[in-house]
Amino acid sequence: MTIYRFRVLNSAIAILLFFLVTAMAGAQILPAMIYGDSMPERATALVEGVDPGYCMAGWTKSYGVGTPGFSNILVIKTDPLGVPLWSRVSLGDKDDEAYSMVRTSDQCYTITGWTKSYGIGIPNKNIFVLKLDASGNPVWGWVYGGELDDEAYSIIETIDNGYAVTGFTHSFGPPPYPNILVMKLGPQGMLQWAKVYWVFPDHNQDEGYAIIQTPDTGYAVVGRTKISGSTFFDPFVLKIDQLGNTQWVKIMLGEIDKDEGYSVALDLQSNILAAGFTRSWGTNPGNAADMFVAQFGMNGVPFWSRTYGWTEGDEMVLDDRSLTATSDGGSAVCGPTTSRGPGIPNPNFLILKLDPAGMPMWGRSHPSPYDPGLLSDVPLPMIQEQNGGYAIAGWTNSFPYLGGTDDFHLLTLDQNGDRPVCVEPQDPEMQETNWEPCEMVDTAFSVVIDSLKLEPVEVSYHPICQESTAVHEKTRVLPKVQSLQMQVTGDRIELNLSHAAFVTVKLFARDGRQVALLASKQFDAGKHELMLPADIASGVYLVRASANRVNVRAKVVRF
Repeated sequence: MTIYRFRVLNSAIAILLFFLVTAMAGAQILPAMIYGDSMPERATALVEGVDPGYCMAGWTKSYGVGTPGFSNILVIKTDPLGVPLWSRVSLGDKDDEAYSMVRTSDQCYTITGWTKSYGIGIPNKNIFVLKLDASGNPVWGWVYGGELDDEAYSIIETIDNGYAVTGFTHSFGPPPYPNILVMKLGPQGMLQWAKVYWVFPDHNQDEGYAIIQTPDTGYAVVGRTKISGSTFFDPFVLKIDQLGNTQWVKIMLGEIDKDEGYSVALDLQSNILAAGFTRSWGTNPGNAADMFVAQFGMNGVPFWSRTYGWTEGDEMVLDDRSLTATSDGGSAVCGPTTSRGPGIPNPNFLILKLDPAGMPMWGRSHPSPYDPGLLSDVPLPMIQEQNGGYAIAGWTNSFPYLGGTDDFHLLTLDQNGDRPVCVEPQDPEMQETNWEPCEMVDTAFSVVIDSLKLEPVEVSYHPICQESTAVHEKTRVLPKVQSLQMQVTGDRIELNLSHAAFVTVKLFARDGRQVALLASKQFDAGKHELMLPADIASGVYLVRASANRVNVRAKVVRF
């Protein structure tokens, strides 16, 4: 199957992709794409594009200096079909990773994360904040930190056109480390104030993972804390004023197992929403994790707090933007599930739509048995688009078109959580949780500032979740633009090669196990026929053919 590169994409392929995706979704375009190469890439940030399309950020071990031994920041901007328009990669000689991004009011993209290549104290981690214009050109980039590890995981634009960043630090505040960190920056990235926060008096480890600005011009921070003497983390919500002074703190005490907070949002009623996961509450305490979402008033009063999941496996929220407020006054949340979907106990996407009271309206998992992801599929950030639909980014190693390791993954759904293929309805169980007051103290600190920049890079990509498939006597024929084609009819597999090549054909069970090696030899150009094993049991199988980094596959149902 062709690996498309955006710089050499010709108009015929672009038109083919446009009509393929548009036909799948009717009037609404719903791309599902992967991006990457032979080494791992993971998308950890997503915003709707300045022009129509999407912008993703994360890290790569395929592109840039020092790979695959070290990671680099990777930013990809696409059109509405998910086809890359431009990409940027960092130049550092050590690990550099992006974790959060905001689209700014002046139609740019500002990104944060951490770097081991720039700043004071390297190769320890320093925080970076980097601004790109709508075309991916650097506007400015700064690095902030101390002598030890300092990490950022969430950024927002503030009402004064500056920025607020949260994460944690091993350089500032009292030991034991880390401490929660919040930095307020001006429009050009210059530091206006910076504070650290820790639980008092039982301080042990405190980490910030998500931040929003509240209507009173203050901020809400969500993260995790490990109180002195405790074995496990607990999630917290920290409310601070516009200068970073602590106003109130709430904590979910579990005591049975780990419970962690990773995401925050502000709903249409100006309530604070927090999300994460818990192994102390929910459907199977102490044995499995459930997602949680909680709602708080501006004064810290909890209105409701619920878990969502199943007893069999784990459902988690892992990113600062996995939780998003929706235009109907409710919210939507995403995370990996190991309870539902193909290939479990490997993770799949889980997306839940909640009403304003936290009651589920619909749930979806991805991939589906129609086009099964047999390995890991992990969702991280999610946005609601202007058209009311949803876009989710993360990573997958289930679709081997680009080399078989972790790839950036973009999935889009309509306003009802649907798309023509690759999602299944889900209905999780729900439980209640409790939150309690907690105390934190804060102190100011200052950082040393350095600079950072990115350069252009070509990124490979491939569509997934196309509508055609092979089910018993029905035939899947892949598009003719490819040099390796495969057609499955009943038990017969027909290969068509445009050139002679060494071809491997494997048969996989739905859970990802290899059932049979059907071929592994040199084939001449032209048509070749193989047969499925006569002794395989009834069920769903995946046939995958590979030749010179070109991969095609088809699903087969044996009745």
